[in-house]
Amino acid sequence: MSIPRLILDVDTGHDDAVAIMMAAHNPAIDLCAITVTAGNQTLDKTLLNTLHVCSALSIDVPVYAGMSRPLLSPLVTASKIHGESGLDGPVFPPCNKKEEKEHAVVFLVNTIMEHPAKQFTLVATGPLTNIAMALRLEPSIAHKIARLLIMGGSMTQGNVTAQAEFNIHADPEAASIVFDSGIMPVMVGLDVTRSLVLTRERLDLLSQIKGPAASIFSASMEHYMAACLQYIGESPAMHDPLCVALAADPSLCQTKKYFVGVECSGALTRGRTVVDLSGVSQKAPNAEVALTIDEKRFWAMLEATLQRY
Repeated sequence: MSIPRLILDVDTGHDDAVAIMMAAHNPAIDLCAITVTAGNQTLDKTLLNTLHVCSALSIDVPVYAGMSRPLLSPLVTASKIHGESGLDGPVFPPCNKKEEKEHAVVFLVNTIMEHPAKQFTLVATGPLTNIAMALRLEPSIAHKIARLLIMGGSMTQGNVTAQAEFNIHADPEAASIVFDSGIMPVMVGLDVTRSLVLTRERLDLLSQIKGPAASIFSASMEHYMAACLQYIGESPAMHDPLCVALAADPSLCQTKKYFVGVECSGALTRGRTVVDLSGVSQKAPNAEVALTIDEKRFWAMLEATLQRY
């Protein structure tokens, strides 16, 4: 199987930073570029966080700034969890990396259109605003993308409301565009990511690894863990890194094709991903939904990532 040429679309907070680490130094992935959107924090902060991680770890890929707000709704961030900077915890050295001048959406369209079909895999770990805007600008890219993996959604309960997961809730109109585009994305939702709990014992073990990535990981996860325990009453999960791990090794998760609709108007359910498990809608499947995860292999992959730096 060929190594996927990967474009990573992030809103860099704590788990996005780990996703960047995993994508950049994984022998099963060719990371080509990183695009950035607002989400966990405002765009200026998520962009700076992305540049800091790349600079500190000598990750030499172009970084493109994208959408600064959702398509229709006001920007809502996750500052309680990710802090004022969006990546509170680690102290970075001076940043020597700059973003590219081209807008992320223009980059996505031009890059996908200028290459033969099925050359690029996209992994989106934040709101889907950049991807949706690219699809609106050039709908035909839907049939040229090899694979799109989305960290977002849930078949059951949410994490920002009772029904909605943060990335989809942050821009449900964008998510609806993506799910309706014909791409057949892989939805890596809370149903599987929540099983990858970073316990105190596991964090202490991973913190013993030497090197710059492990240092950033440890400092950022200390803040992430404290915030998750304070505000949601549970230890953090490795939501975004799982998406990258699945791009590297598709056998890591069991998936099944379903029709997935995105609720954009419900007073209590805005941002919910409605998965037709029984087929009652009689609509053709439009997404693969991750159902199970090989937790042991994921943690081994993460540990190997930190050791490579």
